[in-house]
Amino acid sequence: MFNLFKRKIKLPSSFDIVGDIIILNKKIKHPKKTAKLLLKQHKNAKTILLKTNKYQGKYRTPTLKHLAGEKRKTTTHKENNIILNLDVEKCYFSQRTSSERLRIAKLTKKEDILVMFSGIAVFPLVIEKNSNPKSITAIEINPIAHKYAKEN
Repeated sequence: MFNLFKRKIKLPSSFDIVGDIIILNKKIKHPKKTAKLLLKQHKNAKTILLKTNKYQGKYRTPTLKHLAGEKRKTTTHKENNIILNLDVEKCYFSQRTSSERLRIAKLTKKEDILVMFSGIAVFPLVIEKNSNPKSITAIEINPIAHKYAKEN
């Protein structure tokens, strides 16, 4: 709890961090003040966003509202020896499954791999970097995610 302007502000106990963006998943009291406190507490964070809707639509993307920091929704995320560029509002991505991606990657050895719904190519890149596949084919319907996949 932080005391800000004689009001106690309870910081959320869980949120997502993708690159230098913090994404709050729950409605909170005093969202702007909470976001400013999170920026002070997490020195590497540059932007705080609030997920206003669950993943929706054909591409399973969230709707995000800017609360504090830099007004952007693009970031660079690092995990499992790879670097990913993405737009957190236009591409489906969950950093919560990074250990599962690495576990699966380590199970593949000199195999032909097909990754359906590959998004920004996080699975293919983790497999390529941490395993020795024979080949990898990635398929994605979201044109923006596909663009990021080619960049990554």
